[in-house]
Amino acid sequence: MKAFITHIKKLQLSGSTRDCYERIVGRIGSQDPIEFIKKNIDSDTPIGTVLPIRSAVKHYLISEKGMDSDFADTLLPKAKGIPNKLRDSLTEEELVEYKTECDKCPEPARTILLLLVETGMRIAEICNLRESNITTKMQIKGFLFRGKGSKQRFIPLNTKASKLIDEYLENYPPQNDFLFVGYHGTPIKPDAIRKWTRKIQQRNDRLKNLSQNLSPHLLRHTFATNSLRGGMDIKTLQTLMGHNSIDTTSRYLHPDAQMLYDALKSLEK
Repeated sequence: MKAFITHIKKLQLSGSTRDCYERIVGRIGSQDPIEFIKKNIDSDTPIGTVLPIRSAVKHYLISEKGMDSDFADTLLPKAKGIPNKLRDSLTEEELVEYKTECDKCPEPARTILLLLVETGMRIAEICNLRESNITTKMQIKGFLFRGKGSKQRFIPLNTKASKLIDEYLENYPPQNDFLFVGYHGTPIKPDAIRKWTRKIQQRNDRLKNLSQNLSPHLLRHTFATNSLRGGMDIKTLQTLMGHNSIDTTSRYLHPDAQMLYDALKSLEK
């Protein structure tokens, strides 16, 4: 696996993409990689799941098995799959339950989990934040950092997010610039936070009934839905979410049931 890790580092992929590929390849173990991919994808697998599995296995074949890129392509199943389904977001009631459960979590998981729904940032972006990323623009506190694709982004902090950071820094001042440090003194891993979202869902009766798994990405969708509900325009949201294309942002903007109901009620006036 060392050759694989070295290989994907040279590709200049984002940290979150590298983490994703490493998790996938880590599941191969002693299995034949081609058999592994055949077991894990079929015609009913969402295309958003098919593509990263296929790419990870391809790079595994190139780096660990010494295959040519074109030859590896011929061995892998075609990238077919069903279109990604729209993700739901947490309702207002579910969000209250979620935040209550977050307060029961240890630091730094608690602060990260709460920041996810206040900023809409990717989990890898939050986990890799440094104290030096905290800055002020036009008297507005926020995070200035390089996100996916090494693009520089400024994320302004609302009152809740700003208070979360201030309280965290007061109680847990960074020792090596990184804001959120794990057990080994290195930035906490996104997988550690994903484990906490699973724990939260398992121990809360209301969240157990969600139609999908509680995850950092679902919380990012929740931020986007709440921004839409609050009247934010799509171009502003595109900038906040760090999307190259407004088409990508539009996939986040599906109105929830309450918004549809409110729209119908407004027609009665």
